[in-house]
Order: sequence, then C-alpha cells, then structure tokens
Amino acid sequence: MKSTFIFLILLIAGQFCKAQELAEINVRIKPVSFTIHSIVFTLTGIDFRISSTGNIYPVNTNGKRKGWQDYNQDSSTDEYYDHFDGDEKAGKIKSINGVAIDYFDRFSNKTKIGKIKSIGNIAIDYYDNFDNEQKTGKIKSIGNISIDYYDTFDRDEKKGKMKSFGNYTIDYYDTFAGAEKKGKMSMFGPVNIEYYDRFNNESKIGRIKSVNGNTQDLYVTVIGNFY
Repeated sequence: MKSTFIFLILLIAGQFCKAQELAEINVRIKPVSFTIHSIVFTLTGIDFRISSTGNIYPVNTNGKRKGWQDYNQDSSTDEYYDHFDGDEKAGKIKSINGVAIDYFDRFSNKTKIGKIKSIGNIAIDYYDNFDNEQKTGKIKSIGNISIDYYDTFDRDEKKGKMKSFGNYTIDYYDTFAGAEKKGKMSMFGPVNIEYYDRFNNESKIGRIKSVNGNTQDLYVTVIGNFY
C-alpha cells in the first residue's frame, strides 16, 4: 500500500513537471539589429509569445502559429473578462480551450498590474521595481522556468537583453567582434549564429551567414529574408 502511494505521488509530480515544459520554442529575431523580436512556444497545448519588451501574450486563433498579432477569439469555448472583473482584466482573454488565464490586479505591484499572472496552474512572474532597472517589468519566470536579462553591470551592447531562458544561455557579440557584429545575437543555447564581416563581400556585411543547431524543440528564425 505504501509503495502504491509513493508511486502515485511520483506520477502526479511527474505530470506536473511535464505540464510546465515549453515545447517547440521558436526564437524570432529582428532583421538589421538581429536581436530578439519574440519567443513563441507551446504551453498547456496553447501557443504563447514573449515580446522583446518582456511581456507574454497568447498567439492568435486558437493557439495556431499564424502571425505576430495577439490572440483573436475564434472558438465558442473561449471566454473574456468583463467590466465586473476590474479595469485591469476587462476585455482580456479569460480561458482558451478550457485553460484559465488570470492577470495581476490593482492590488499587485504596479509593475505587474494587468499582466498575465497564471496559465492554468502555472504561475507567471515578473521583475519589479526592487530589481535592476534593466529588468523591471520583464517576465521573470514561467512556472519553474527562469528568465534572466543582462543588467547595468554588463557591457552596453548587452544591457537589457535576454541573458538566459530556462537552461538556455543567450549571448551577443561585443565590441571586440567588430562593428558589423556588435550587439547581435551570437547564440541561444545550442544554436549559433554567424554573420558576414568586413572580410566578405561588402553587400553582405552584417547579414546572417549561418544558423547552426536548430532542432524541432528549439529553433531560431529571422523575420523576413536575411540572405
């Protein structure tokens, strides 16, 4: 009996951890600056995106990855908060495919008011005014997945940019890499990005030369044609 109870506890814990896993992480970077535009991922069967400003939103149309716009209702099962729920929630999506979404209300830290607080049973948190100014207001964690940013103690070309996403380390070229690479993303976890430099054809300088390490679970793409 005791062993059965322990097995059930481990099974439930395993299911909870699995529910917090992010699937198919797509890091989308901007052309020209080649910094993060957004990160799109699947959580609890729904697609979400983290913007370059560190906010999180549902992706449009029933969790399908169809574009950059925010979620638009197209299912009779989806619900929205109304004015009885408070100004900070009114008009925002309340549930998608039966998964509840809650938001920080007026009793929360002012840097969090109106932002997503939870998705199903997964808590979302943000850096507040007690943190470094380069991090204030940006998403801090999704369940047990932590997100960090370069702060005022880092080099100017990295300040405020995302430093880590869960177990993935994120880095950018610094001033020693040359002006054509400075500030551009060099790696996101196992994915490495290389750029044409001053030793290449002038028309290609600063553009992406290669993206190596993409997998189905984690892949980096660029908005528009970068060749």
